[in-house]
Amino acid sequence: MMTKGSWWPIAMGGVLALTVAANGLLLFQATRDGGMPLEEDYYRKAVAWDSTMAQSVANSALGWRIGATLDSAGSLSLELLDRAGIPLSGAAVWVEGFAVAFVDGDFAATLTSDGGRRYGAVVRLKHRGLHELRVRVTRNGDRFTAVLRGAPGGLWELVG
Repeated sequence: MMTKGSWWPIAMGGVLALTVAANGLLLFQATRDGGMPLEEDYYRKAVAWDSTMAQSVANSALGWRIGATLDSAGSLSLELLDRAGIPLSGAAVWVEGFAVAFVDGDFAATLTSDGGRRYGAVVRLKHRGLHELRVRVTRNGDRFTAVLRGAPGGLWELVG
């Protein structure tokens, strides 16, 4: 027969076992798709923070505007306008993108102009949900960068 005080060690052992099991489950969930998403070459980007801020000032001085559409089939389209709202033609446009929540959903593309204000490409989407697009535009020696976030088929927000 168990006394009143003998339940205490059993209860503590049960709590510890439950904690170990919960941590094991969290570890499994966190690593089942290959690990956590990591920023590629993060240290180099951190060291180059001053040039990133200088590019932000250059972007503001140019005043270019960008809009994105991306459908679930991977058809990516960017609209580029100058400060006055006139379409930017003759630009070289490059985009890298990735699914924010997944390690294996990245893509990159050089976009081609439709002759007007839109630049497009077809990219391979591996996942649904929130994506990030990092855009680099060069035209007549000017360089413009932008970071957009959104979901395929949804609205895209300029975040940087």
